Amino acid sequence: MDKKGIKLLRPQKLGDRLAWYFISIGLIFTLAVFITLIEYENRIHTEKIQSSSKEAVGAIKAQLERNLWNVDDEGVQTLLDGLSRSPAITGVQLIDENGFAKRSGNFEDTDADLEQVLYYEQQYLGTLQVQASNSYLNHEFVDRIKLLGIAAAIFIGLFACFLQIIVRRLVTDHLVTISTATRDIERTKQNQYTPIKLNRSPINDELTDLVQALNQAQQQAIEFRQARESYENQLEYQASNDALTHLPNRRHIEKHLTNEMEKISKQTGANRLALFFIDLDGFKEVNDSLGHSVGDRVLQASAKRLKELIANNNNGYVARFGGDEFIATCSCNTKREAEDIAESIIHSFRENFAHNNAQLQLGCSLGTVFFPDDGVTTEELIRKADTAMYHAKNSGRNTFAFFEPSMLQDVMLKNTIKNKLQNALRDEKLEIYYQPLVNLRDMSISGFEALLRWEDEDLGEVRPDLFIPIAEQTGLIFHLDRWVLRTASKQVKIWRDKFDRPFNLSVNFSPTNFHHREMMPWIHNDLAQESGLEWVELEVTERLVLNYDDNVIQGLEELLKLGVSFSIDDFGTGYSSLGYIKKFSHILSKIKIDRLFVHEIINHSSDRALVQSIVTLAKSLNIEVLAEGVESRRQEDVLIQLGCDYAQGFIYEKPLGVDDIPEFLDTWLKTPRVVRSY
Repeated sequence: MDKKGIKLLRPQKLGDRLAWYFISIGLIFTLAVFITLIEYENRIHTEKIQSSSKEAVGAIKAQLERNLWNVDDEGVQTLLDGLSRSPAITGVQLIDENGFAKRSGNFEDTDADLEQVLYYEQQYLGTLQVQASNSYLNHEFVDRIKLLGIAAAIFIGLFACFLQIIVRRLVTDHLVTISTATRDIERTKQNQYTPIKLNRSPINDELTDLVQALNQAQQQAIEFRQARESYENQLEYQASNDALTHLPNRRHIEKHLTNEMEKISKQTGANRLALFFIDLDGFKEVNDSLGHSVGDRVLQASAKRLKELIANNNNGYVARFGGDEFIATCSCNTKREAEDIAESIIHSFRENFAHNNAQLQLGCSLGTVFFPDDGVTTEELIRKADTAMYHAKNSGRNTFAFFEPSMLQDVMLKNTIKNKLQNALRDEKLEIYYQPLVNLRDMSISGFEALLRWEDEDLGEVRPDLFIPIAEQTGLIFHLDRWVLRTASKQVKIWRDKFDRPFNLSVNFSPTNFHHREMMPWIHNDLAQESGLEWVELEVTERLVLNYDDNVIQGLEELLKLGVSFSIDDFGTGYSSLGYIKKFSHILSKIKIDRLFVHEIINHSSDRALVQSIVTLAKSLNIEVLAEGVESRRQEDVLIQLGCDYAQGFIYEKPLGVDDIPEFLDTWLKTPRVVRSY
């Protein structure tokens, strides 16, 4: 029989299996009892046969011994025949002293059950052998065995049924209750705890322990499911909402815009969705100067203003896109409606933000697009709104702009410049021009300013004021400035050796470099290996003053340790003032006056007075002054008269390529110069 057949024969229910087990055990027990009884009856029977045989032999022994002594063969045979007819004896055999045998009954050629030696007056007469009979007990024994078997079968059957009933009531019925409860899918899905209860008196046994364990497991499963659902809801909320402002985040924006666009697409009429990309003006300055905690409070207040203004009107929606950028949407059928909303947003940010009894003045720039006019996907709408926002920011900030296709051309041009500039730096297709710096005290060439130039095969000659800001925005400026410094310092060192002159090198260095992640490793691993950098000067703009944080301080200190000096370029055109010169005099070795003031120094007394003030203060702080954009001798005379130390401009020489500098130096050194002092 195969395993499948065995499985079908085996009871499937626990109660039936237990009854089957009990019956099997009873049968085995009965069989053992039968074997024991048979063995016992056999032993008793053997003892009876032996006793009966001895008694029968004992009864005729004396007479048999006399007959043998008297040689009474007939009497001997008669006694043997009588003995063989005894119920306990099947046959007898007498072996006389001469070895002759006489038999009576059914004596077989097997071992005798009883032997008796015969003597008369102490003389051996022979041996009597007796074989016992079992037949007289067979029927009685079989009857007893049958009766016992029937009784055992009845007892075992009744006992098994009784045990089955007891097991069913005490165990299997409760197990069915437990099994039914645990297999109930609806019960397991409920968030309400429903314990399993057994229909019996309270008993502390294994079933009670099992039920308690299952109830505890169900309760824990419900608690775990509730905790998981709560955690999943929390994760869903966190995934779709900004933790700081509690506004929907970028992930939720995608979903919201998709739903809104589907609704509008199904509607008839000229319904449009306006999307506003909002960027805070001046937020970075607040964050850098007052700390991120203040910046966070500004973002929270900004979110509150936008939500109160937009979210509760025109089916409005406000979300935080990231950083200090927000996205708002609302239904607008006309451009005029969108203009009014944009104006109201800008107006709401004209109200100052309060901080510790102080007022923080910020603004915002907006870029606006319409669905479906400006795009049909969320990515396209956000990208174009972002482009319009940057256009508004570049137009003076605190204003708004609607997207125009021409704006994409500017973006594409910037991307083209960025990509081509990266390739030009990688392939070393950039050039460095050098403009001489003149010492007005003795009219000698004190050094050169390294100026980066780039001419592309497709774009032609790209102005520095076009590609430098793009490089600063993309982080490429650090690699550009590093390449210029490395290349120019090697070249000027060649000229120092060739002409035996202590030429200095001035290199423009963007303030954003101090926040670049590779700034400090570059200083420690590259610049630190160079010896004697005292003739290298880094020109920084006035923005360094505004971003004077820990990164800037650390970078300046490390560079000053290497001997590098610093100068402020285009002084007077930005946020700088004479007060900044005094504040940062410990790091400055030179101030470069912007060409705007030099150009009008002859015609305007105010410019002349300003230059005079700069020179006077710089002298008092032991800082040298260089004038940019000197184009005439009259300008040169005034600068010398005011005490300016250095000058550069077309009057001396325009920026030259590396191959033209040796010829220029030869000519300059051979030409006599008039030294003027006042």
